[in-house]
Amino acid sequence: MGVVVFAVDVCDLPETGGSTFVLIAGVFLLVAGVIVARWVRQSAGRLSVVVAPLVLLSGFVLVPQVTDPCAPATTTVPSATTTVAATTTVPSATTTVPSATTTTTTTTTTTTTTTTTTTTLAPVVYQVGGAGPSGGIVFYDAGSVQSWGRYLEVACAGWSDGTCGGDLTDPRATWGCSGTSITGADGTAIGTGKQNTTDIVNGCVTSDITAAELAAGYSHNTLDDWFLPSEDELNQMYTNLHSASTPLGGFLADVYWSSSEEDDIWVRLQFFNTGSLGSSLKAAVFYVRPVRAF
Repeated sequence: MGVVVFAVDVCDLPETGGSTFVLIAGVFLLVAGVIVARWVRQSAGRLSVVVAPLVLLSGFVLVPQVTDPCAPATTTVPSATTTVAATTTVPSATTTVPSATTTTTTTTTTTTTTTTTTTTLAPVVYQVGGAGPSGGIVFYDAGSVQSWGRYLEVACAGWSDGTCGGDLTDPRATWGCSGTSITGADGTAIGTGKQNTTDIVNGCVTSDITAAELAAGYSHNTLDDWFLPSEDELNQMYTNLHSASTPLGGFLADVYWSSSEEDDIWVRLQFFNTGSLGSSLKAAVFYVRPVRAF
């Protein structure tokens, strides 16, 4: 029987006791298997035929279960599952803003709208021979408004006692200031009688009541802007009222004073009995009838 020499490469065995035992057992079985195999070749017995395969089979089963001690150590690194719980706690920033109490003063402006309604009335048209605003009679219409007005109105008959239709006799008076020229009292045109009267009243100072003072002192229906008519105004009064087919105004068929001075002695006048114009001395006494312009 020959000698079988086994060369075994010995590596460092793992320190784990269980693994070393399996390894040794495996090697032992392999060696045993080889020996048995050789014995089988020489033995024809039934037992060897049965046992040898079993031993070999056991070696092949056990050996692969043993980790080769000479193989590089395989390090199985478990998957490093790093669970980083990044929990960042941010403190809730509670900002307390003091409630700003704003006091708003509301100024209520009340606007009072004043609506001015201008009503333009159609101008009143007066007729010559008709009633005037002061209760007298209109005797002249210029047709349009002039610097002095448009219409001339004569005082009613009986004017001297303040009652129209009362004493129908017109008062009489001197013109006054004989020998004295009254500056500004020489107007003869229509519209100059008022200024003539103002100049006479202011320039003729006498103890007697003059014709101009009688006319200027008259007031009726709260209207006191009366005056002694100029020469042309007096003539329109005669023409349009007294000489009409039906005489108006209650004039006497006599002489009436105008306010138109010729000089320091003579004054213009109207004859209501003949219709003519003439002159007379200031000291004479004639009738007076006031007029007004509007």
